[in-house]
Amino acid sequence: MNCFGPVSRRFLLLVPALSLLGKDKKRQKQKLDAIIFGTVFRESGLSLPGATITAYNEASPKKKFKAVTNYRGEYRIHVPSGEANYVVIGNARKFEQAQRSVKIYDLEQATANLILKPKK
Repeated sequence: MNCFGPVSRRFLLLVPALSLLGKDKKRQKQKLDAIIFGTVFRESGLSLPGATITAYNEASPKKKFKAVTNYRGEYRIHVPSGEANYVVIGNARKFEQAQRSVKIYDLEQATANLILKPKK
């Protein structure tokens, strides 16, 4: 005889359905983000993988958002939506730091490409 009776089968089907409902509520409560993205280049024009990117809102510089460039030198940082000025800083070993300002108006994507020069 099967150890799962008719009631148990219904329960087993109901549990995954309930977990999906909870995820939908969480998605609805999440605040949507704006995105700062770009590519980090060496002075020679080649992309720079492995660079560390830090972004912060000029109005609240203590809260920082970080990313590392991928194998093509690209990065993407999610920041809170709303009007704000962000400072984007790029750092890499054996390269001088570079920074750039970018303005976010609402739910949008803003590009901030950086060029890092080699340290002398």
